Amino acid sequence: MRMRLLHSTGLATASVRARPSAFAGTFAALVFSATVVTACVAMAVSAAGVPASPEQANVSEMGVAFSLVTVYMSIFVIGQVMSLAVAQRHRESALLRAVGAGPWQIRRMVATEALWAALLALPVGYGLGAVLAWVWFDGMAGEGLLPDGMVLEVGLPPLFAAGGVLLVCSQLGGVVGAWRASRTRPSAALADSAVQGGERPGRVRGAASIVFLVGAGALTVAAGAGPAEDAASVIPLVLLAYLVAIGLAGPWIGRLATALVAPLLNRLGGVAGELAVAGCRARARRLSAAITPVALVTAFAVAKFVSLTGAGEPDWMEIFGTLLYAGFAGLVAANTLVMLTLERLREFSLLRTVGADKRQVVAVVVAEGAVIALAGAGSGVLAGCAVMVPLGEKTGTPVSGLPAWVWAATLLSGAVLVWAASCAPLGRLLRVRPVEGVTRRSS
Repeated sequence: MRMRLLHSTGLATASVRARPSAFAGTFAALVFSATVVTACVAMAVSAAGVPASPEQANVSEMGVAFSLVTVYMSIFVIGQVMSLAVAQRHRESALLRAVGAGPWQIRRMVATEALWAALLALPVGYGLGAVLAWVWFDGMAGEGLLPDGMVLEVGLPPLFAAGGVLLVCSQLGGVVGAWRASRTRPSAALADSAVQGGERPGRVRGAASIVFLVGAGALTVAAGAGPAEDAASVIPLVLLAYLVAIGLAGPWIGRLATALVAPLLNRLGGVAGELAVAGCRARARRLSAAITPVALVTAFAVAKFVSLTGAGEPDWMEIFGTLLYAGFAGLVAANTLVMLTLERLREFSLLRTVGADKRQVVAVVVAEGAVIALAGAGSGVLAGCAVMVPLGEKTGTPVSGLPAWVWAATLLSGAVLVWAASCAPLGRLLRVRPVEGVTRRSS
C-alpha cells in the first residue's frame, strides 16, 4: 500500500511539474469554493446559537440557503475546472500509457493530485472565508439585520464543512476528468501536431445534454405549478440544471457562435479574424470549458437582478447575496479563461516563428474572446430567461421589470470579463522567445 501511495504521489508530482498552470487553476477554484462555504456556514451556525426570533430565522435561512447553493455551484464548477486541468495533460497521460502505465494508475494519479490540491486549498480558503464572514457580519450589523446577542463564530463547523465540500468535489471532478484520460490510446502520445481540444464530442455527451435540458424544463414547469415560496427557493437549482445542459452542449454552442460571428470576423478582422475563426472551430471542445463559467455568472446575474428589481427596495442581505454569487462565478470564469490561455504557449510561439508579431497574437485572442463572450453570455441570458420568465411572474419579479441598461451592462460585463481574463497571461507568454516556446508545453 505504501509503495502504491508513493508511486501515485510521484506521478502526480511529475504531472504538476509538467503543467503547473493546470494545478494552479484547480487550486484557485478550490480556494474560491472553500472561502464562500466557510463564510456561509459560519453565518448559519452563529445564527443557530441565539434565541428564536424573526431576525434569527432570516439569518439562519439565509446562511443555509447560501451554503446549499454554494455546494451545488462548487460541485459544478470544480468538476469543470478539474476536467479541464486533466484534459490539458492529455499528452502526458498518453505518454504514461505508452511506457506501460495502466488506466488505474492514471486515475489514481489524478485522485492523488486532487486530494493534495484540496488539502492545500482548505487552510487558505478557510482563512479568506473567515475574513468574508466578518465583512458580512459587520455589514448586516450596521443595517440592524442581526438578532440580539448574535456573535460571529468561525470555528470547527465551517472548517469541517469546507473540508468535506473540497474533498467530495475534488474527487468527483478527478473521477470525471481521469476517466477519459485513463482510456487514452498510447498512440495518441505521438500526435504531436494535434490541436488541443479538437476532439469531437461523443454521442453520450449530446444525449446527456438533452436529458438535462428536458429535466430543467420539467423542474421549471413543476416549480411554476407549486406555491410562490417554493418557486423562489428552487430557482438556483433549476438554473444549475440548465447550466449543466449548457456545459455538456458547450462544443455545439461554441460552433454555433463561431458560425454566427465568422462572417464579421473574416470581413473586418483580417488575418487575426480568420485565425480566430479557424481556432474556435478546431478547439470547440476545449472552448466549452470557457463557455460554461461565463454562462454561469451571466445566468445568476440575470436571475438575481430580476429578483432585486422586483423586490422594490432590496435590503443589504439581498445585495450581498447577489455580489456573493456573481463574485464566486466570475472568479471561477476568470480562472478558467486564464488556464485556457496559459496552455497555448506553444501555439502562440509557432505563430510568431512564421511571422506573426505580438500585436497580431493579441488580436487573435481578442477575436476569439468575442466568440466565447457571445456563446457564454448569450447562453447564460437564455438560461436566465428560461427560468425567470415563467417563475419570475410566479414570484412577483417579472423579467419585464428589468431595465434595458441592466441587460446591456450584463452582456458588456461578460465580454469584458472574457477579454480581461483571456489577455491577462499574454504578457508573460509573449516574453518567452518563440524558439523556446515551441519546445515548452505550458507556462
